[in-house]
Amino acid sequence: MEIVIAIAGLTASVIALVGRIPDPRKVKRELASAKVQSIESLVDGKPAAVRGTIALTEETAFVESPWTRQKCVYYLVLFEEVGVAGDYRELGRLDGGVPFLLRSDHGTARVVPDSPRLAIHGQSYSRPITAAHDLMLLARGKLKRANYATSYLRMTVYALEPDAFVTIKGWCTREPDPEAAEDVSGYREQLPTRPVISGTRRNKLLIG
Repeated sequence: MEIVIAIAGLTASVIALVGRIPDPRKVKRELASAKVQSIESLVDGKPAAVRGTIALTEETAFVESPWTRQKCVYYLVLFEEVGVAGDYRELGRLDGGVPFLLRSDHGTARVVPDSPRLAIHGQSYSRPITAAHDLMLLARGKLKRANYATSYLRMTVYALEPDAFVTIKGWCTREPDPEAAEDVSGYREQLPTRPVISGTRRNKLLIG
């Protein structure tokens, strides 16, 4: 019994050291298992999983990622403490974005990127904790205190750029379609609508 307890304790220590499986892997698995639908078939008040190309809602409707200065519709900057043995823990994050369009041959949807979970390529930069003043300044005072002075501060910038081809999973609602032809007449006819994909408390928005 004592041997079993000792092994369990050692296993728990190793898990705590290496950290959790990175979130992008989980997102990739969920997106890979999702049944992709055509945008035109999405139903109001139902889950949605679609693929398409990112486009701006307007020419000036974009944000710029910190540090990398990429024109994008959403960015996430993740700050992590990395130990000398490669263990890590999150110290903080910054994000920002604007609604964007997802276009395909089967329709157009508007996407609201409210803190989505991402599985896209990021650019990482590392500094010794004692020499990471520029990265800490970028974090705007939102970082937790590092555990060890011998650690490194790793910053990873993820930017969701226009023209990227992505898979998105979330929740669908519908809104009047401003791009539809204005030829609907008669009180019996409904105005054209388009899907809006966002996240909910139970259905987080996934992009990858």
